[in-house]
Amino acid sequence: MKLRTLLYLYGWRLRAHPFQELLAGVGIAAGVALLFAVQVANTSITGSVDKLLSGIVGSADMHVTSVASDGLNTRAVTAVRATPGVDVAAPVLERRAILVGPSESQPFELFGVEPSLATLGGTLTRNFGESGLSLPERGIVLPSELARATGLQAGSTATVAIGGRPVRVPIAAVLGADQIGDVSRSPLAVARIEYAQEISGMRGRVTSIFVRAQPGAAGEARAALRTLADGRFDVGDADVMVRRLQKATEANDQSTALFSAISAMVAVLFAFNAMLLTVPDRRRFVAELRTQGASVGQVTAVIGSQALILGVVASAAGLLAGDFLSRTVFDGVPGYLAFTFPIGTQRVVPASAVILAFAAGVLAALVAGGRPLLDAFSRGNLEAAYDEEGEPGEGISMRQRLVLLGVAIVLLFVTAIGVAIEPSAAVVGVLVLTVAALAAMPAIFAGCMWLLDWIAERLNLKLLMIAVMSARASMTRSVAVASIAAVAVIGNVAIGGARNDLVSGLQAGYADHLRTADMWITTAGQSLTTDTFTITDPAVRRLRDAPGISAVRHYQGGMVDSGSRRIWLIARPRDDATIVPASQIVEGNATAATEQVRRGGAAAVSGVLAKSQGVGIGDSVTLPTPQGELQLRIAALVSNLSWGPGAVILNADDYARAWQTTDPSAIEIDLTPGTTAAAAKRTIAEALGSRADALDIQTRAELLAEFEGLLNQGLTRLTQISALLLIASALALAVAMSASVWDRRRLLAAYKLEGVKRRQIGGMLLYEGASVLAVGCLVGVAAGVYGHLLGNRWLELTTGYPAPFSLQIGHMLSLVALVLLLSLAIVALPGYLAARVPPRLRFQE
Repeated sequence: MKLRTLLYLYGWRLRAHPFQELLAGVGIAAGVALLFAVQVANTSITGSVDKLLSGIVGSADMHVTSVASDGLNTRAVTAVRATPGVDVAAPVLERRAILVGPSESQPFELFGVEPSLATLGGTLTRNFGESGLSLPERGIVLPSELARATGLQAGSTATVAIGGRPVRVPIAAVLGADQIGDVSRSPLAVARIEYAQEISGMRGRVTSIFVRAQPGAAGEARAALRTLADGRFDVGDADVMVRRLQKATEANDQSTALFSAISAMVAVLFAFNAMLLTVPDRRRFVAELRTQGASVGQVTAVIGSQALILGVVASAAGLLAGDFLSRTVFDGVPGYLAFTFPIGTQRVVPASAVILAFAAGVLAALVAGGRPLLDAFSRGNLEAAYDEEGEPGEGISMRQRLVLLGVAIVLLFVTAIGVAIEPSAAVVGVLVLTVAALAAMPAIFAGCMWLLDWIAERLNLKLLMIAVMSARASMTRSVAVASIAAVAVIGNVAIGGARNDLVSGLQAGYADHLRTADMWITTAGQSLTTDTFTITDPAVRRLRDAPGISAVRHYQGGMVDSGSRRIWLIARPRDDATIVPASQIVEGNATAATEQVRRGGAAAVSGVLAKSQGVGIGDSVTLPTPQGELQLRIAALVSNLSWGPGAVILNADDYARAWQTTDPSAIEIDLTPGTTAAAAKRTIAEALGSRADALDIQTRAELLAEFEGLLNQGLTRLTQISALLLIASALALAVAMSASVWDRRRLLAAYKLEGVKRRQIGGMLLYEGASVLAVGCLVGVAAGVYGHLLGNRWLELTTGYPAPFSLQIGHMLSLVALVLLLSLAIVALPGYLAARVPPRLRFQE
C-alpha cells in the first residue's frame, strides 16, 4: 500500500475521531514526559563534579591526595616531581569554606593553584599560566554564579569563614561562562596557592597533586608513586574524585534508581493504556476492512502506520514536555554533599534519556495499537469484534480473563520465591509485581462489577446498576482506566512508603550520633562534624570555666580518602557516654563494642566497608594515615551511619596518634541542669571570641535539623518523582476517562430518548468513574504495600541504610483520596458536556 494512501486513511481517521486521537496522544506524551524527566532527574550529580574536575585537571593522568586534614608538605611535592616517569606535578590546595556576601552566605571550595597547573590544559585553569591571565598576589577569583548568589562583584571585599576563622578577602575577578564554560555554575574560588595557604592557615601545605606522566611512562610513574606513598597518601586516577563521589551517591542513586524504574514502568504503561483507548474503534475498523476484502498485509500496513505516526508525534511532544519539566521541577542538582564535595548546579541530559523515552513511547503505541491485528490474523468470524459482549470491540472474554489471572498468580509466586532465594532481586520483584497486578486486573474488575451489581440490586440503586452495566459494556476502556489508577497508586505507595521509612531510619541513626552532647560547636555552613578547625588552649579553658557548662570534649575525625571511597571517620572521646549506638548495630553487641573501642585498638565498621575489604568481626580493618596503614580490630559491624561509602567509629586518642593532630572536627559540650540553650550560646560565643563568627554553635536539636535538611536535599529527587508521578497519574486518568465518556455520547443520547434526565446521566457517569477508579486503587494499594515491603528490603541490602517497614495507612488513604478527587475533578468538564448531548445524536453516524 502506498504511503500516500496510508496518510490519507490516517487523515480520515483524524477527521472522524479527532478527540479520541488527541487524548491518546496526550496520554502517550504524558508517559514519555514522565519517563524523560525521571531519567534526567536520576542523572547522577557526579555530572557536575565531572565537568568541574575536567576543568581543573585537563590532561593529568593521576591524582595524589593527602589522607590527613592538614595535607602534604612541600617535601612531598618535590619528591613527586622527582619520581621517574613524571612529566608535570601540579600541587593544589583545596579547602572548604563559607563565602559571606551582601545577599547571602554560600559554601564553596577554595582552590589554591600555581602556574604549573595551567600546563595541564584544564578549561578553568589553562588561562592562569605564565602567558595567560595572571592571578593576583592577594585575592580570589569567583565564577559568576557564586558571585551572583552572594551579591559580590569584582573589586569588593568579602568575609570567608575557613578552618574556624573569619578572614577578609578581596574579590579580584568574576569569570562567566564565556571564559570558563559550565564551570561558572560551580561553587568554587581560585587563588594563588600561597595566598590560599595563608588564609586557610595551611602555610607550606597542599591537599593534592595532579600528575601527568611522560609519554609511555604512565605505568612506571604510577608504580613509583605508590612505592613513594607507602600508605601515607593515596595515588589514584585523575578522575578518582568523581569515583569517590559515585561511591558517596551510590546509596542515593540506588534508591532513586528503584523509584525511577517504577516510574519508568508507570510511564510506559500510561502510554500503553492511553493507546488502548483507541483499540475498540480500531478493531471495528479492522473488521470493516476485512469484510471489504482488504488483505492481512494491507490491514497491517494501515493499523501499523497509524500507530507509528501517533507514537512518533506524541513522543516528540512528550520529549518537549519532559524537557520543560526537567528544567522546572527538576532544575538544578541537589547540593546535599556540598559539605565534602564541590557540587555544581549544571543540568546534565544524557542522549540515552532522549532515545529511551522516545523509543518507549513509540513502542507502546505500536504494541497497544497492534491489538486489532489479532482480528486480522484470526481465521474466525470476520466481524468478531461485533459479536462480543458489550460494545463492539470492547469485550474481554472469560477465557482471556482467566488466562491473565493465571499469569498473575504465577508471577506472584515467582516473585515471592525469587526474593526469598535472592533478596537483592527485590527491585525486579517490584516491577514484576506491577505487571502481575495489571494481568489480574480484568478478572478482578469483572468480579468487583459483579459485586457492585449485586449491591445495587439489593439496595435498588438504579443509577449504580446503569453505571455497572455501562462499565461492563466498555470493558477494555474500563480496565485500561483501572490499570492506570492501579499503577499510579502502586508507584506512589511504593515510592512514598519506602521514602518515609528510609527517612525515619536515617533520622533515628543521626539522632543517636548526636545524643552524646547537649551543644555542638562545628565549622560554619552545614559541615556535619566532618570539617576540622583549630582552637587554642586558652579558648578551651574559657569554655570549661564558663558558667552553665559541665563538660567540654574534643570530637575528632572527618573524611579520609582510600581508593574509590571517601570514608567518614568518627573519633569519639573515651568519656562519651555512648560510642557505638545500639540502633545502628548490624552484627555484634553495642555494649561490648563500646568498651572495646573505648580501650583502644578497635573500631566499629560499616558493613559495606568491611565487605569491600573482605573482613568481619574479630578481623582488622585497614585505614590509610600520614604514618602509614593503621589496622584496627573490628568490634562490631554497623550501618552506613547515613554515609554511603561507609564509616568507622574509633576513639579520639587512636585517631590523634595515627593522624598526629589534636584539631577537633567538633566540640561536644554538656550543660549543667537548668542552663538554657540561649544562655549557653552567649557564654560559648564569649569564650570563643572573634572565632565564633566562623563557627556554628548549635543545640543537639538544631544540628539534627541541619542534618534532616541535608537529608531532604538528598531525597529531593524521590520527592519530586513522587509528585510528578501523581500529577502524571491524574492527567493520564483524566485523559482516559474523558476519552471514554466522550466516545459514548451516542449511547448517552439513547438514554435520553428513553427518558433518562441529564442529572441522572451525570450521576451515572460519576458512579461509573468512581467505581472504575476504586477498583484500580484497591488493586494498587494491595500491590503497592507488597512493593513497599520489597522496596524496603532492597534498600537495606543495597544501600546499607536502615529502612524499617511501617504500614502507612494514613498515607495510603490520603493518596487514594487525592487520586480520586483529582481525576474526577479534571473529568468533570467532559462529563458535563457529554451529559448535555442532544437526543438526535443517537441517529447520527
